[in-house]
Amino acid sequence: MIHFVIPFYNSEANLEENVRALYQFLDAHLGDGFELVLSNDGSTDRSAEIAGRLGRSLPRLRIVGYAPNRGRGFAVRFAAETCSGGLLIYADLDLPRTTDLSSILDMKEALVRYPIVIGSRFLRESAADRRWKRKVVGQTHRLLVRLFFPRLKIKDSDAGFKGFRVEQLKKMNSVCLEDRWSWDLEILTVARANGIGCLEIPITWNERHERYLTSVSVIKDGWEELTGLVRIGRRLRKGVYRL
Repeated sequence: MIHFVIPFYNSEANLEENVRALYQFLDAHLGDGFELVLSNDGSTDRSAEIAGRLGRSLPRLRIVGYAPNRGRGFAVRFAAETCSGGLLIYADLDLPRTTDLSSILDMKEALVRYPIVIGSRFLRESAADRRWKRKVVGQTHRLLVRLFFPRLKIKDSDAGFKGFRVEQLKKMNSVCLEDRWSWDLEILTVARANGIGCLEIPITWNERHERYLTSVSVIKDGWEELTGLVRIGRRLRKGVYRL
């Protein structure tokens, strides 16, 4: 079973279109072997209403959520606790617009061999077309990750497309404290600290299409990731992440 988790926050403009596109792909390629889990990160717009309508029409769609807003990392952790066994893949809501969905099948195959698989925009075989502000922030973040965590050896730690084995993810989440964007780096740091193998696979990534929407604030979330680097590094040195 694959639990495919989509965290969302105030996404009324693109929730239904992207969820239906993703569900159609999963249904065609995985049949009964999946559930799509929408994790509502404290939305205050009509997203919950739209998600509820989708849940009534799509039989393998499940909705979880909470209030108030806590961040993408918390949304993934919250959803993971409601899943049992099998694999968990999480992705940002805009995955059907930014990425070739066949990468989901590549990730599923790779999870047979590796407990964590990362969809990477920065491998030699990857193809990424990014908006310039996010590109600059992303390059700066990657440089800082290399400086703070030279042993991590991950080219794209904050990509919103990752796969895990559910029970192992739950164990790693038990020592995670980051709720927002820094959770991605934290979960990979926990994995490396405990010798858990990670594999990056190349993906295509296009942020330049006319329907691209994101909840990312370059300044606010860039600062959160910078301070997250400091917090995670401090916990790593203190041994907080040993399982």
